[in-house]
Amino acid sequence: MATTSTASNEPLRVDTHLAKFSQACTVLLTALGFLLNQPVIVLVTAIILAIAALAPAISPYRLAYRAIVLPSHLVRPRIVEDDPAPHRFAQGVGAVLLFASSLVLFFTPAAVAGWTLDLIVFVLSAINLFIGFCAGCFVYYHLGRVGLLPQVRYEGAFHWRGV
Repeated sequence: MATTSTASNEPLRVDTHLAKFSQACTVLLTALGFLLNQPVIVLVTAIILAIAALAPAISPYRLAYRAIVLPSHLVRPRIVEDDPAPHRFAQGVGAVLLFASSLVLFFTPAAVAGWTLDLIVFVLSAINLFIGFCAGCFVYYHLGRVGLLPQVRYEGAFHWRGV
């Protein structure tokens, strides 16, 4: 989802269209898993989000974006100065919730709890996609303020992207 610069004096950058594409895919996959009652879709989405959080260069969302979306000229990259760490944190939180959902759905009779975790990721991804508020990024910023996570490395002022 994000690109980082190698030199410490260069600004950090994020492709916001890749972020929106990732959010749309997450919304679609979590909704499909729920509507089709297929926990395997939830597990696949969890794996995709975990890869995106831990190794963004080989994220399936990024690969699809670069191989399909960009060559088809559906969108052009929109690169902005931003720290990619909060976005990766948000994807990691989504992955954890979806892994937990998968475990509950596969190994317990508590389907309501499993699908609730799936729908939490669906709702938070949809809010980010349509309104532009990233709850995971918000948590990351505040955990950085109290010293539990690294502070955001972006020096610019906060600008709410909206839609």
